[in-house]
Amino acid sequence: MEILVVSGTPGTGKTTISNNVSNCIEANVVSLNELAISENLIEKYDSKRETSVIDNRKIVEYIIGLIEEYKNKENPKFLIIESHFSDIVPEQYINFVIILRCEPDELYNRLKSRGYKEEKIRENVQSEILGNCVNYFLNKPLNVPILEIDTTNRSIESVSKTIIDILMKKIDSNDFIVGKVDWLEKLFQEDRLEKFFD
Repeated sequence: MEILVVSGTPGTGKTTISNNVSNCIEANVVSLNELAISENLIEKYDSKRETSVIDNRKIVEYIIGLIEEYKNKENPKFLIIESHFSDIVPEQYINFVIILRCEPDELYNRLKSRGYKEEKIRENVQSEILGNCVNYFLNKPLNVPILEIDTTNRSIESVSKTIIDILMKKIDSNDFIVGKVDWLEKLFQEDRLEKFFD
């Protein structure tokens, strides 16, 4: 069994795309957000940021146990672990890393349509601009490529097909090596950084 870790800022399409990929190939999906709630792996609720704070130690222990359990059964070829904090998966269990990205204006609109408050939208868009999800993986001692896919103007089916082709080694993953998406530089060139940062 190979493990694909899918990360990205909220609103980039992680859950929908991971589930769509799993419907097309032999794969199980674990959503860390859902897991944290269902297994009571929450430390507290941050009312200001309107988000649950996970218990890192507990969730990592749970993930390791879950992976080992999957390995000991006859399971699909792939396990997809998705979340904006999926970088907590220990590196020895990771075979593929794909980070979904989204252009800041589009991400703003997606989060607004979800009913996020302005402060939460800005925090997430700023995180996307700064590439936080990418940086978390760059700081891990990984022996696998870190890939990123821009979902801005692409359908769920199109992104899913790209991920499947990467997993099946039908396309060159080097075309998606991290570093090709740079919203900070784009906004700087367009003189629009102040729209997202005070």
